Amino acid sequence: MTQTLSTLEVGVPVPPFGAEAADQRQTFTDDTRAVSRNHEAEAVFLQSKLRMLRTHPGFDQQTRQAALSELEALLGRNGEFMPEAEEKTGPVPGGVGYGMFYHPSFRTAFARGTSFYCEYVCPTPPDGNVNTWLYLTATNRASRGVEAFVSYFGQNDTRFKVFDWAQGDNDHWQTDISFGSMASYLRSASAHGAISQVLPVWNSTYEIGSGRWRNEVLLYNNPANRWDLVYRFDYNSTTSEQTSGWIGSWGPIVETFQNPYTGTRPMGALNTMLTGRDGGGTWGAWRLLSTNDSFVRNDEQGFRQVFLDPNHSWTVVS
Repeated sequence: MTQTLSTLEVGVPVPPFGAEAADQRQTFTDDTRAVSRNHEAEAVFLQSKLRMLRTHPGFDQQTRQAALSELEALLGRNGEFMPEAEEKTGPVPGGVGYGMFYHPSFRTAFARGTSFYCEYVCPTPPDGNVNTWLYLTATNRASRGVEAFVSYFGQNDTRFKVFDWAQGDNDHWQTDISFGSMASYLRSASAHGAISQVLPVWNSTYEIGSGRWRNEVLLYNNPANRWDLVYRFDYNSTTSEQTSGWIGSWGPIVETFQNPYTGTRPMGALNTMLTGRDGGGTWGAWRLLSTNDSFVRNDEQGFRQVFLDPNHSWTVVS
C-alpha cells in the first residue's frame, strides 16, 4: 500500500507541480535488488570524479590535494577509491561535457539544509556515437548529499540511479531503475521551440535534529499528479561538514566517458532551482540558478550549446 506523506514529512518547500507526496521507497528498493550490480560502471563513476577533480579549472594544487584527501576519506577505506586504477581503465577519459559548477559563495550559502530541483532533458536513446557511459547528474550543494541521475550505457541501457555520498561500507550505490520502469516519471517539456523528454528530480539534504541529517530524493509521478519519495537516508553530520570540501560543487552537468562525442540528441537541464535553510531553520524561496550562483564548465568532449538561459536551462548536442 502506498503511504501518503504530509508536506511536513517531506520537509522542504515544494517545487512545481504541487504538495502531495507518496512513499514509494519499497518499490524502488525491490526493483534495484532485482538488478545485478555493475561493478565496472561503479568504478568508472568514481574514477570520473577523480579526473573531474584533477582538471577543475578553479583549483590550485593545495585545494586539489585537500579535495583528493576528502575522496580518500569517504571511499578509500572500503576499496572503492583507487587512484592507481585511473591508469588502468584504458580509454575512459571522464570529464564534463558541459554543465554548471557553483560559485564558492553560493555553494556554501545554506546552514541547516539545501534542496535542488531540475528537469533532466534525457532523450532515449541518446543517439550519436555513445557506446560507453554518459551521465546527466547534479548535486544539491551538500558535501554528504546524493547524486540522483540519468545513466546511459550505449544506446539501449538508460537508467535512473542514486549515489549517496553519506553512505559507507560499499553502500553508496542505492537506486538502479531501468527507464523501462520509469514511464510514470517521464514527461514532455517545451523549450526554445523544441519538445523534449524530461525527468523532474527533487533532491534534498537537511537537518532533522541535533547533529542528525537526511538525504532525500523525490520524482514526480505524472499520472498520479503527486511526488513520490523514492529514496531517504538519515545519518550524523554537521553544517560545517555539509558546507566543506569539493563534493557538492557541481550543478547539472553532462558527465562524459569517451572522446569525442558526435551526433547525440539534445540533452541537458531545464528550470534548475535551489533553496536553502538558514541557521534559524527557515527555508528560503525557490530561485532559478543564475550566473551569480554558477559558471559553465566545458571540457571539450565534443558537446556544443544549443541554447542557454543563464544558468538554469540549457541543452547541448555533439
